[in-house]
Amino acid sequence: MRNWKEDVGSLHRVNTTDRSPISEVPILIPAYQPGDALVSLVEALLDLGVEAIVVIDDGSGPESQEYLDRIAGSDRVQILHHAVNLGKGAALKTGMNYALVRFPDCSGVVTADADGQHHPEDVVRVAQRLRENPGSLIMGVRTFGSDVPLRSLVGNQATRVLMRLMVGQKLSDTQTGLRGIPARLIPHLLRVASTGYEFELDMLIACKHQGYRIWEEPIRTIYLEGNRHSHFHPILDSMRIYFLLLRFSMLSLLTAAIDNVAFVLTLGATGSIAKSQAAARLLAMIFNYAGARRLVFHSRQPQAVVLPKYVLLVVCNGFLSYALIRLLHDRLGAGTIAAKLLAEGLLFIANFAIQRDFVFTRRETSPSATDWDSYYTSVPATAKLTRRYTTARLLDAIRRYVTPASPTGRISIVEIGGANSCFVDRILADVPCGSYDVVDTNQYGLSLLAQRAGLSDVVRLHQQSVLALHLDTPADLVFSVGLIEHFDPGKTREAILAHFRALRPGGIAILTFPRPTLLYRITRGLIEMAGMWRFFDERPLEPEEVIATVRESGDVMYQKTLWPLFLTQQLVVARKRTVTEAGQGALRVKQAAETGQDIEPQMNTDERR
Repeated sequence: MRNWKEDVGSLHRVNTTDRSPISEVPILIPAYQPGDALVSLVEALLDLGVEAIVVIDDGSGPESQEYLDRIAGSDRVQILHHAVNLGKGAALKTGMNYALVRFPDCSGVVTADADGQHHPEDVVRVAQRLRENPGSLIMGVRTFGSDVPLRSLVGNQATRVLMRLMVGQKLSDTQTGLRGIPARLIPHLLRVASTGYEFELDMLIACKHQGYRIWEEPIRTIYLEGNRHSHFHPILDSMRIYFLLLRFSMLSLLTAAIDNVAFVLTLGATGSIAKSQAAARLLAMIFNYAGARRLVFHSRQPQAVVLPKYVLLVVCNGFLSYALIRLLHDRLGAGTIAAKLLAEGLLFIANFAIQRDFVFTRRETSPSATDWDSYYTSVPATAKLTRRYTTARLLDAIRRYVTPASPTGRISIVEIGGANSCFVDRILADVPCGSYDVVDTNQYGLSLLAQRAGLSDVVRLHQQSVLALHLDTPADLVFSVGLIEHFDPGKTREAILAHFRALRPGGIAILTFPRPTLLYRITRGLIEMAGMWRFFDERPLEPEEVIATVRESGDVMYQKTLWPLFLTQQLVVARKRTVTEAGQGALRVKQAAETGQDIEPQMNTDERR
């Protein structure tokens, strides 16, 4: 038997003295022909303070009864039985239904496997994360290395690309059995038809189209005896999963067949491409709408909400398809049927993505603050591209304006708001650093940075707020990228001044922030319309607001609008005044006050650019 009490890792330590978050989240364990691993897991969870454990016996038979009897003695354990084996999905739905009836006020449930793959502390941590984020599906994700059994690789690697297409999010572990499922999502999941392992993928698709975020929580990777006790059948269950993932393609092929047959028949009768396209698209729309809504995207939104969006898509798609057919036929000399097939093929992926992200996805009410944990879990591909440009501009400013105070010639740097920093690697590679302090309030982002391989020893992490910043040694450079715009005006001022308090006299502060240009407003508006905007508390700043605060402690050396970034950013470089300069500035203010004259701001020549 696996002795979990002797196998406690240091990385994922759980505070077991605070039991309230755990007690409100039932743990569901589907079990088919369980063994000692189930007994060990249940006992360890009870020791960790879990108050409700529901084990679903999925028709295991009499040979497994002794293991179920060994856990049945606790009043915190409830065992439900299937007369025959119905599949993991069916077992999960039985447990979820019981949990909603027995614990109607629970924030959700956590599911764990019975074969020993999930460490009890990871199970409890996922439950705590669900309590903190009741509107998200929490996925306990594993790291797959070279020692992972082949059957597990078959069950995970081949589905990642397909699932990314289906849900529009990069997921590290699509088939993990350790999940925190929000209570409000459960009624929808109970109506999902699948009953086997494919139910767990159906859950991801349903989560996407009901407007729930997917949050990945790193957990241990454990395989006992080569995962011999897993009941996942590499060939049969993988075929079921791929069938699930290819439903949209199958539906699209059937729709295309109807569309093309109707097009050919109408074209033969009328000779008009426009009339043929309209008739074919109408018949295809009727067939495709019902299938896409229920079979592919599991949408149960009202018809009045979904149908207008779908009709709009069909109309726009039809006009675009017609334009492409005319182009291919009239300008390039393609045959009419060949032109139609090619046009529809080109529009296939775009059509799917729009249905996935706009037509059949429920839009949740926008929260008031940015969910940084979710952002760090899945960074948009566009952000990865814009970061390269920002990094290059940042390095240019550092080389031009920052000088070290240390006789070693090494620069001391503080990055504020740098959880899981995308700049630290390039800066350490290009700039001689004596110290690099990263400050952020986000524990998850800092933990990702701490786990990054090859991180230099000069890097130190601090979980602090910029509004209560305290570092022992003033730095040569303090910078932030995309930080100060996430506050109200008063706290934005405090955040800017905190940069200068962390600097030595003569040190350099670099700030970047979004500027409300027309390009910014158009780009953000389009992203919000698509439901993809994630920075809900971002407040684009006029440069004057920032520079007015900067001049309280320093002089602006340089500023520039970064136009290649569609969400237009402003970069400001400022130098903290020395004690002598600060005294002279105070004297000028006093003299101006006595004479009643305004002070003409002194501007560096670079600042006018």
